[in-house]
Amino acid sequence: MNQNIDDPEIKARDYQLRLVDCITKHNGIIYLPTGSGKTFVAILALKRFSQDLDKTIENGGKRALFMCNTVELARQQAVFAKRYTNLKVGFYVGEQGVDEWTRGQWSDEIQNNQVLVGTAQVILDLFTQRHLELSCVSIVIIDECHHGTGNHPYREFMRLFLCVGQNMRLPRVVGLTGVLIKGNEIKNVAKKLKELETTFRGNIITVSDTKEMENIMLYSTKPKEFLLPYPSQTQAFSITESIRSQIAKFFATLDLMDIGVQPVRRSKSLQNQRDPQKKSFVKQLFNDFVFQLQDYGIYAASIAIVSLIVEFEIKKRQAETLSLKLMHRTALTLCESIRHLLVQKLRDMVDDDADPDEKANTEETILNFSTPKVQQFLHYLKKTFAHKDPKDICCLVFVERRYTCKCIYGLLLNFIEATPELRNVLTPQFMVGRNSISPDFESVLDRNRTKSAIQQFRDGNANLMVCSSVLEEGIDVQACNYVLILDPLKTFNMYVQTKGRARSKEASFVMFVSELDKIKVSKQILEYREAHAEIAAYLNTRVLERSEPELFEIKEHFQDLIPPFVNEHGAVLMASNALILLHRYCQSMPTDAFGFVIPWINLLDEDATKALFGYSAREKKVISIRLPLNSRLKETIYSDPMGCVKSAKLSAAFKAVKQLYYLRELNERFLPITLKERVAEIANVHFEHWKKYGDDVTGKERDDVVKDRTYKTDCPAEFFDARPRVGEVCYAYEIFLEPQFERNDYTEHMFTNLQTTRNCALLLRNKLPLLAEMPLFTHQGKLHVRVAEEPLEVVIQNADQLELLHHFHGTVFRDLLKVWHPFFVLDRRSKENSYLVVPLIAAENQRKGIDWPLVSKFQRLPQVQRSSVAQRKLQPAPRPEDFEGKIVTQWYANYESKRMLVTKVHRDLTPFSLMEKSQQDKTYYEFTMSKYSNHIVDVVHKDQFLIEVRELTEQLNFYVQQRTKTSVQSKARAKVVLIPELCFNFEFPGDLWLKLIFLPSILRRMHFLLHAESLRKRFNAYLGLQQLALNGADYRPKPLEIDWSLKRNVDPLGNAIGTEELEEPRSLLEPLPTKSVETAMANLHIADFENPWQQYMEPVDISRKIMGAYQVEVDYYYKFIAGQVSRLDKMEIEDKEYWAETQFKMPKGNIYGSRSPAKSKIDLPALMPASPTSSGKANRLSILQKSVSNQYISAAEQGELLAAITSSGSADVYDMERLEMLGDSFLKLSATLYLANKYPDWNEGTLTQVKSKLVSNRNLLYCLSDTDIPRKISTTLFTPRYTWIPPSISLPHNVLALWHEKPGLAQLVGPHNLRDLALSDEESLVESNCSTPNFQHFVEGCQLNSHTHHAASDFSAEVNFCVGRVKIADKVVADTLEALLGVIVKNYGLQHGFRMLEYFNICRPDVDKPLTQLLDLSLGGAKMRANVSTTEIDGFLINHSHLEENLGYTFRDRGYLLQALTHPSYPTNRITGCYQELEFIGDAILDFLISAYIFENNTKMNPGALTDLRSALVNNTTLACICVRHRLHFFILAENAMLSESISKFVQFQESQGHRVTNHVRILLEEADVHLTQLDLDDELEMLELKEKLSAIPNGKKPDAPPKGDFNMSTNVDVPKALGDVLEALIAAVYLDCRDLERTWEVIFNLFEPELQEFTRNVPINPIRQLTEHKLANPVFSTPIVDQDKVMISCEFTCMEKSIKVYGFGSNKNQAKLAAAKHALQKLSKCDA
Repeated sequence: MNQNIDDPEIKARDYQLRLVDCITKHNGIIYLPTGSGKTFVAILALKRFSQDLDKTIENGGKRALFMCNTVELARQQAVFAKRYTNLKVGFYVGEQGVDEWTRGQWSDEIQNNQVLVGTAQVILDLFTQRHLELSCVSIVIIDECHHGTGNHPYREFMRLFLCVGQNMRLPRVVGLTGVLIKGNEIKNVAKKLKELETTFRGNIITVSDTKEMENIMLYSTKPKEFLLPYPSQTQAFSITESIRSQIAKFFATLDLMDIGVQPVRRSKSLQNQRDPQKKSFVKQLFNDFVFQLQDYGIYAASIAIVSLIVEFEIKKRQAETLSLKLMHRTALTLCESIRHLLVQKLRDMVDDDADPDEKANTEETILNFSTPKVQQFLHYLKKTFAHKDPKDICCLVFVERRYTCKCIYGLLLNFIEATPELRNVLTPQFMVGRNSISPDFESVLDRNRTKSAIQQFRDGNANLMVCSSVLEEGIDVQACNYVLILDPLKTFNMYVQTKGRARSKEASFVMFVSELDKIKVSKQILEYREAHAEIAAYLNTRVLERSEPELFEIKEHFQDLIPPFVNEHGAVLMASNALILLHRYCQSMPTDAFGFVIPWINLLDEDATKALFGYSAREKKVISIRLPLNSRLKETIYSDPMGCVKSAKLSAAFKAVKQLYYLRELNERFLPITLKERVAEIANVHFEHWKKYGDDVTGKERDDVVKDRTYKTDCPAEFFDARPRVGEVCYAYEIFLEPQFERNDYTEHMFTNLQTTRNCALLLRNKLPLLAEMPLFTHQGKLHVRVAEEPLEVVIQNADQLELLHHFHGTVFRDLLKVWHPFFVLDRRSKENSYLVVPLIAAENQRKGIDWPLVSKFQRLPQVQRSSVAQRKLQPAPRPEDFEGKIVTQWYANYESKRMLVTKVHRDLTPFSLMEKSQQDKTYYEFTMSKYSNHIVDVVHKDQFLIEVRELTEQLNFYVQQRTKTSVQSKARAKVVLIPELCFNFEFPGDLWLKLIFLPSILRRMHFLLHAESLRKRFNAYLGLQQLALNGADYRPKPLEIDWSLKRNVDPLGNAIGTEELEEPRSLLEPLPTKSVETAMANLHIADFENPWQQYMEPVDISRKIMGAYQVEVDYYYKFIAGQVSRLDKMEIEDKEYWAETQFKMPKGNIYGSRSPAKSKIDLPALMPASPTSSGKANRLSILQKSVSNQYISAAEQGELLAAITSSGSADVYDMERLEMLGDSFLKLSATLYLANKYPDWNEGTLTQVKSKLVSNRNLLYCLSDTDIPRKISTTLFTPRYTWIPPSISLPHNVLALWHEKPGLAQLVGPHNLRDLALSDEESLVESNCSTPNFQHFVEGCQLNSHTHHAASDFSAEVNFCVGRVKIADKVVADTLEALLGVIVKNYGLQHGFRMLEYFNICRPDVDKPLTQLLDLSLGGAKMRANVSTTEIDGFLINHSHLEENLGYTFRDRGYLLQALTHPSYPTNRITGCYQELEFIGDAILDFLISAYIFENNTKMNPGALTDLRSALVNNTTLACICVRHRLHFFILAENAMLSESISKFVQFQESQGHRVTNHVRILLEEADVHLTQLDLDDELEMLELKEKLSAIPNGKKPDAPPKGDFNMSTNVDVPKALGDVLEALIAAVYLDCRDLERTWEVIFNLFEPELQEFTRNVPINPIRQLTEHKLANPVFSTPIVDQDKVMISCEFTCMEKSIKVYGFGSNKNQAKLAAAKHALQKLSKCDA
């Protein structure tokens, strides 16, 4: 357990908070060593004191001051304040000419800014000149306050405090320092520190117990200290003298040179700092060089001189005038000659003159030409490090000058290369401080390189770092085990700082000193040590003690002051256990990676104790405990007054735990109520229907559960028991087919035949409702099918007539359409689908009636007969009128299965006429004889006419549009001319046959249309909308709409076939700017994007490659810098703008207009006319208007409900997916509102989990299964020849009965058994039963199945259709429910949608709360702030008007705004609680409104793309981008350094991306990707198990698995979740404030408009697909490792021909896979560059 309490991740830098708490009460000087975030403490203090900063001075407003010692520091602090607070910051330094400002100018500044940052003198003058009074200042922060001695402006400023009136409120004074003593003033330390405290009217305060940093003044690290003496200079080379004299001569010449007056250029920080003294710069360089030569010897000098040459080369190119060029050229010449001398000297050691210079780099040469100091240094390295493991070395070498760094680095490179013992041991790196404060590009380059040098050192890729003494300030390098001091230490602080670096155990601290100075240095070191000890002793009395519980305190023996508490279940709560329980409770609270979920524990001071418990308690200790903001226990708990802090702590914790128990936050064992328990509590309210299906909501989802179920298909009521009865009126519904294509040669036969008066009709005894007109597609084009609105009334006279009709009906399906299986029988039971198909014909009086002659004639279709010549001679000649419009077939050449429609009778042609087109030289007779003479022998009637025919299609599914464009030839070929004597004439009317081909497609559609119609009526009646005219009397179904966005395929005949996912390839990532390929587990650091240039543009790092720099590289380096120099002037202008603008200004214009990434300031006009981005009015959402009143609603269409019950598996031209997306987001919204209403006390973690259960597919499946709707769903592909039973036809009745009577046997029935039935005509047409022997044989065959190779086969898929069953995937059922909700919401609006939830039993209304009132929810937080004044609320909200302006909404009740901005880590706002409750609601509102918008506006986009579009718009990364773009992050109330840091990194990254959501942004890791949310702390084993499983992952070597526990670290997060959460919370706040979704939508639209437009044009593709489509990656995802609520998936992929493995985590498989994919893409994007 305890590893959780002390986990540094949970409480990021809590020492900062303790310091702030202390500052809130008293003045103080905060002493923290460099690198531990003093400034952040100052920023937090500013925020704590920001109460009256936004009032004007006249109205009692206050201002905050930040005083700094130098311009550059002032600038840094001002930028910091601007970046991390939402206060307005003014920046004042002397160079701005502030001394000349008038009173008016100053009063404007004071008016407009809230924090005044400036150099000490400027701020002091503000007061001495009475521009500002001390009483108007709330807090003064004094940076580097140790300077405040003597007459320093700091001290003078503090003197002012003595000159003010008696009872005037003085400002809080906060000093910051990282060193306590200036320079070498180390006598009387205690006295000096006391003086410092007196000056600043407060004690020094510090902390001792931080994990992040060792407080080096407090704990002096104890390395072994060595003094290594070296002999004073002995051998002097003559060459040294000659070089010095040459340089002296050059200096003399230099002084005489006239280089003209150099213009003074102002730098960015407005300091006159741009090299006006060109000459002294040159001298400085040479003096540096001479120093190297003397101090380090000839070898070092030979390296140093190159450095000079490079500098002068660059300066020469930069020179603005000829005289300057000349000056640098002269310098260069000198350098070249010096270099020559040195190299010559070194070559003395080389044997052969022909050898290259490199030969001089031997160990011997190096040592020979170095000074004793360097020799000693190199010997030490060799002795200490020879053959060591490089991993065990972490060595810092300190030198005094910057140039020495480069020089020693160069020397070491060569020495290591030359010394085999060190060759693979030491890897040097060097870093220097910044020399310039001006931001020229060189220094930016330097800074980057230094950063990468430090990174290498930290990662252990380099293990020896040479640094100039500048390193003591500010740069944190981890503990080192060797610190070598090469040049003498000048000051006490340098001693402390450098020694402080030797932190690891057994570290060595080595100082190299000359023999002469040895005594002096030893004495100095002793003094330093004494001073150190003295300071440490003094500070010890100033350490802030933490009053957090230390586990060891609790565990210590301790007397039972507090009697245990026993609850009604008999569980005992011991006081000693209370703290641990409290921590466990806090850890079960939801939080992001940066939340503080620990109890805030404070020790009350004497006054507070007296106020609470009276005077008598003043000596006692009282502890207060406040729980995190999202706990239900809001009030502060005080302990009883106790004798010691320990007992007080326990007393407070004990009381808190009891309170939590009474609030039902802890279970009967005093443990946090887990999610399971919460769900179990409500299982009977919301999930009792699961039990029917043998499932339990608290149980795990079992993997072995089948993901589909079998349902009995539902027959529409109108078709059930519909068989016509003799003597009763029955109804014939005529079916009309209307061609929608043009009439031409190719389509003519279709066109004319479809429009004849002869039609077929459905005959049944029930009436049909109006049905929508439906589209079908043939090769010729589209047709519309209508079912007559009014039927013909028909009375069947006798049973014979009925039999005739039934047999004709059989003929249609068996002989014409051939959809009859040998095991079918005519079904006369009048059960399911018991209607008949009859032909209609118009009589003489134009009235239609049944065509009885046709019915009688075609009780069976005649069999095709072949006829010999002899038979034909006996037959009369064919008559033309017998053939017109009939169906024929060729009886020769095995074509008898073809059916041809006679389209024309050519009376003018005979078999001896010549053929057309290709065969023009032959007659028809010759052609036929040449091919088929062996079949036909001869043609008898040589003078007969000819017939032209068209072959009829074999196709039976006409749902989908044909993609094939039929070519001209094939159209011509479709015309065939035949000799009638050689054809068999069926004499069946062609027009009727043609229409019957479409019958199966029509009947199947009608089946589901009737279902849709019944649902329409049912829902309207339930909602009470049936009485509306548009739903009742006036309702006429609209024709079925084709969803053109769906991709559908057809087979060669044109039948629809199943949809395989068709994805067009997409372009992948644009390559990222890269920073060399990293190892697999490294993260993409956002910092990679900070520069305005791409990595590959950077010039070679000349200082690190100094010996091998080529002319070209120097040239490019210069150009690179120069090219960027032109930007510097622009920078100065921008700089002025920077301070003039507040940080709240948003980027304007269409940010996606200009396609160039990064800092494109020039707004190109977008290529598209930018649709009015002047925050155009949001498009109104019709769904919201429908929610307002019934006058706007539209009828829910039959066609829409039909789409909602059609899955994509049906491959029809409409399906449920689009509606399902809308329904899905509506369901999320309703569930969210419902739970927030019903359980206002639950925390957001529980709510989210219960919500996901409520909207889960399992729950929806069970809810819909309670209705008959699953039986009405259309899920299968329509293949009439294989899986369709036509109406009034069934299996033999005795076979069918098996499914009721012997289900066990029925399970064994296979398709082969049915085919073996081989029914006779008697059985199939008359008896409808199969004969007893046949049946016996059938049953035996089925029983055999369990013993043959068919054993254990599941035939249901092939047999189900015959017995009216269907197997449907669970997900389809759940999707249907969502789609049905989608239809309701789309047409009837939200309120009616909420009612439907009750219909489906997803939500139950409470007694006095109908679901229609879901939108009127009230928040738990509202109770908390019932009696809070607006002034209290505004005390937290500084500058909220800017926030409201950027948000585009002004709040009436700012309490909502405050709540939306409060991060769980912000302890001071106890008024409203934190944003989690709002975020829960905002998430759902946003998701629904965005879904509604894209649903209404993208009708041409396919459902897959819609879902991609939605997730691209509402995912956390996009929300974070929008939050930052609108500058909302400045207003987040949080006290957490890591979070601020993380946000700031992300903001800078977004600025580099022009605030767009680019591809690079999309693959940043969100918190959810790396942070395993711990929802269920049932037991602590879970995390351990996961770790064990991780370590058990079989992969030969382990290094690429994440280090244990590593995946829970906020450091890996690129996109802090808090940003998106706050945006969602603000959306909820807007809604709750205005209670108007339309107004909320306007706010959302204005925030999201650029993305709504851009993503709709180019839907971002999700990372998983992006990875799988990457050309070279070939990713392989592992099977997920699941552990309670956490899932891990690894992904192995190829990158740069290496195989790399990355990991992703999430709360479900998809999330984990997504995280892994993002991780992989980050790696790839670097390589692709």
